[in-house]
Amino acid sequence: MMRIGQEIKNSILTAFYFVMMIVYPFYIDTESGYKVIGDTKYYFFRNVSILVVVIMLLIVMIDFLCRREKIRIVEHYKKLSGTDWFVYGYLIAVLLSYALTAYKKEALWGAEGWYMGLMSQLVFLSIYFLFSRYFEWKDNLLYPALTGSALVFLLGILNRYSIYPIALNGQTPVFISTLGNINWFCGYWAVLCPLGVAFFWISKKNKEQIVAGFYVVIAFLSGVTQGSSSAYLAFAGIFLFLFCLSFYDNTRMKRFLELCFLFLVVCQLARILRYLPGVTMNYESSIGKVLTDTNLTLFAAVVIGILSVWFGYLEKKKAFRIAEHKIWRNMVLAIVAEGFSGYVVLLIVNTCLAGGIFGLAGSSLFTFNNTWANSRGGTWTSGILAYRNMSFLQRLIGIGPDCFAEYLYAVPELAERVYSQFGSARLTNAHNEWLTILVNTGALGLICYAGIFVSAIWRFVKKAEEQPMLFLCVLCILAYTVHNMVSFQQILNTPYVFLLLGIGEGMARRCNKS
Repeated sequence: MMRIGQEIKNSILTAFYFVMMIVYPFYIDTESGYKVIGDTKYYFFRNVSILVVVIMLLIVMIDFLCRREKIRIVEHYKKLSGTDWFVYGYLIAVLLSYALTAYKKEALWGAEGWYMGLMSQLVFLSIYFLFSRYFEWKDNLLYPALTGSALVFLLGILNRYSIYPIALNGQTPVFISTLGNINWFCGYWAVLCPLGVAFFWISKKNKEQIVAGFYVVIAFLSGVTQGSSSAYLAFAGIFLFLFCLSFYDNTRMKRFLELCFLFLVVCQLARILRYLPGVTMNYESSIGKVLTDTNLTLFAAVVIGILSVWFGYLEKKKAFRIAEHKIWRNMVLAIVAEGFSGYVVLLIVNTCLAGGIFGLAGSSLFTFNNTWANSRGGTWTSGILAYRNMSFLQRLIGIGPDCFAEYLYAVPELAERVYSQFGSARLTNAHNEWLTILVNTGALGLICYAGIFVSAIWRFVKKAEEQPMLFLCVLCILAYTVHNMVSFQQILNTPYVFLLLGIGEGMARRCNKS
């Protein structure tokens, strides 16, 4: 009886997994098209996920009653992981924030067009717990996720080169694939693309490597052409993380070099495509143009290609063990850390010093103001000022889930500042997920929310040598987190990251039992 109950629960969650990976990205209303695509996606996700959550809770209760087990609360909490505790903490923070907010209506469902309110947060956390406890991962389940996302990416590539297989109302270069504007597309891309990248990195069989290689080419090409600069933060996080982990194994370092080579080749492929007859690149970022319309990546591809061949030769001769040369990794990390720290110092000094630093004065890259980093300076400042204006209690528990805009526009001096920069466009978040969480759910919410991701990455990496598929979850969670430092929660990225958090937690728990 117990096994039958588990099979039913696993079957329901597997069906939900297929819906999320195959159906959800393509669910659109062709008549209304891009004009209300956010609402269309949200209502579909909300209705399907709430139905699944309710059915699962009923089955869990019935299964528990049929087994006639006593409720052992102490034993339950003893089995919780650090990530579980942070999820519980975030649940409490969200509920407290909602209970004490002055914006009950907005906080329940969320801001119009975004819908990241209490109900969505509860659904995300429910997905995590259900998948971590009742979903049985099988490696072949990776292929639906790769297939669905690859088709989304391929359609995005075609759209970027002015080819539209699917006609949708409201079509402009800002909208792409079946997901909406480039920020929403990039959010989805950042959390799904790493699945195939990590799969390529851990693959040992030729068939797996070929499949993963095709996926990586499509995903990389989609990433460099989609038009949002935030994708390159995700790229940086992915490559830096894999670079560090590759110093433990020759094969993985070889795979890492191959991934670098593929990325550089894809940049040149994007360059070739833009010059094909009848094809027009209709939108691109400044970073994308440098990478895909110059010889920089061509020269880099030659260098990496030679390095990869040389490394393969040394490995075949068994004359080299990368694990003995971790000093190189440490040197690169030190350079990255010093470079980032140096940039921050220059940014602060050049901004605060009267007249700026000689040679950097007036530079948009080295001056923190409202237009810095594609207006992130303005949105981040709005979030910081909003938090500073809050009462002590509000700073602790926030002003309500997804109530950033409600509070911002209710404070005259803050509203005046936002109107002067963004005009009639409504600023609903700080374009920094953690800063937005801080305003919405306070310090308590931010500590718990950040703890979910940091603890999961740490724990999954430690378990990944036993269960390599955990590397896929780790890379997706990491890329999502890095990307959202300049982006936001939305219904095309946050549901996926909590689903992957749940799958990863389930794998890690089974490692403990084996």
